[in-house]
Amino acid sequence: MKDEDVLFRSIQGIAYVSITPLIVLTSSLWFTSDNVAYFLAHSAQIYFSVLLFFLSGNIWSIRSSSNENLNKQLTFFSLIPFISAIFGGLLTIFINPISGILFLLSVVYVARHISFINSIISLFDSSYKELINKISIILCICLMLIFTYWINPYTYPIEIYN
Repeated sequence: MKDEDVLFRSIQGIAYVSITPLIVLTSSLWFTSDNVAYFLAHSAQIYFSVLLFFLSGNIWSIRSSSNENLNKQLTFFSLIPFISAIFGGLLTIFINPISGILFLLSVVYVARHISFINSIISLFDSSYKELINKISIILCICLMLIFTYWINPYTYPIEIYN
C-alpha cells in the first residue's frame, strides 16, 4: 500500500468520524420528544460551528507552509468559516434559530461556488475532491434537516422564540 493511500484513508476516516455526531444529532431530532429536540437542534448547530472553527484553524495552519501570495489569500479564507460560525450563532441568539441555520446553510452552499475555493480544491487529487464534495453535501443535508425541524408546521417548535 502506498503512503499516499494510507494518508487519504486516514483523512477520509477522520472526516467521516468528525461529522458522525452531527448526523446523529440531526437524525435524532425527528425521533425524540419536542422538549429534547430543542436541545438536540441547538446542540447540532453548536457542533456544526465547532466544525467550522476546526476548519478555520486547519486552513490557518496551512498558510504557514505556503508562499507569500497564497498566504494572504489563505488568511482571508481561514477567517470565512470562523466569522460564519460566530455570525450564525449571533443570529440564532438574537433573532431565532431559523435565521442562524439558514445563514450557515447559505454559507456552505455558496462557498462551493467561490472561484478561489475551487482553485484551491483543484490542486488536490480527484479522491480528495470527491471527499470534499461528499462532506459538503452531507453537511448541507444536515443543515437542511435542522432547518426543516424548526419550520415543521405540525409541531411548530419555533413558537417558543416568538
